[in-house]
Amino acid sequence: MPDLHDELKSIAAERSSEKRLQLLHKIADLFLVSGGARTDVENYLFNDIMEKIVDQISRDAKVQVAANLATLRGFPASIARSFAADEDIDIARPVLRGSPVLGDDDLVGIAKTAGQQHLHAIATRDQLSTVITDVLIDRGDERVVHRVSANHGASFSDWGFEQLVEKARRDVDLQELLVERPDISRSTIDSLLPLVSETLALKLAQRGYDPDSANTPDLRRLAREQFEEALRDRRVAIRGVTALGELIARGDLTVEEALIELVESGRLFDVAVLASKVADLDRNHVFGLITRGQIQVVMLFFRALDVSLGAFERIMVLRARKLGLPAPDAAELARDYVMLDKSLAQRAIRFLQARHRLTKPKAEEPVRQLAAG
Repeated sequence: MPDLHDELKSIAAERSSEKRLQLLHKIADLFLVSGGARTDVENYLFNDIMEKIVDQISRDAKVQVAANLATLRGFPASIARSFAADEDIDIARPVLRGSPVLGDDDLVGIAKTAGQQHLHAIATRDQLSTVITDVLIDRGDERVVHRVSANHGASFSDWGFEQLVEKARRDVDLQELLVERPDISRSTIDSLLPLVSETLALKLAQRGYDPDSANTPDLRRLAREQFEEALRDRRVAIRGVTALGELIARGDLTVEEALIELVESGRLFDVAVLASKVADLDRNHVFGLITRGQIQVVMLFFRALDVSLGAFERIMVLRARKLGLPAPDAAELARDYVMLDKSLAQRAIRFLQARHRLTKPKAEEPVRQLAAG
């Protein structure tokens, strides 16, 4: 492998404007290959070179940098913060969604002044503290409030829950999102219960809430029967995924055709099972990634599997329906998905595969290996 220091000096010497984007992708390769073993000098050179190149590139190139590089660990924090605060949402969105260098102070500062699209991007982050969600609830429009309420990685203060219940008085969809939250408190449920329909009250009872008027023996029996029926259906569905895998292995079915078949049947868990076989990753990890991961990471995963935009959009619509999330913005989703570099996505997934193989016992061969990027 070439010396990293020499590679960086070579990049620093490049002056050709038409090669700047290629340089950015070269830097991405260096990030992935060098991992966490960079020296202080190399880190300084990374920061210095990236800042100089980013200052010289076009708006469209910045969008590509934001989508493909700015969420990598080790990406210069100063550029990530600049991108996150950019008025151009196409530059800011991927960084607000997934940059690991943004702290609470950064996000609160942006949330207090930015527009609704920026707030919505923040609301999709994997983890959100109460100081951030307080601002999102206070300043966000209905779309932002719905998104943060559906984010089970977001924490809410007592004030935040009170505000959400107040908004839910006039918003049936928000009522359902709040009922589905695993962290909802007893006091919040007591405030919410008079507002919700019988269907939502049943959901609360099935999850263990025990109001005197709702948790009857008949209700407990119905909940048990529904659970047992769902478990039987799940066992049958898993056998179906195995059969699909065999068809793919024989070349009688493509991965995308199989995924679409599962989506049309409304089987989000089985989408994760099949995708985990294709990617040679643990199915529970993949299911968690699809249902709770950053949107940017979900896009990266399916882009690495070479799933078309049309199929990916259908998967995300099913995901939103199953998780009670607002329907994805098709134009926004398309713009971000096609912007991702497939070879970079595949390299990132191969790192996950390598780490996964170190921690799992020898198992069946995957349906297929990712193409070399």
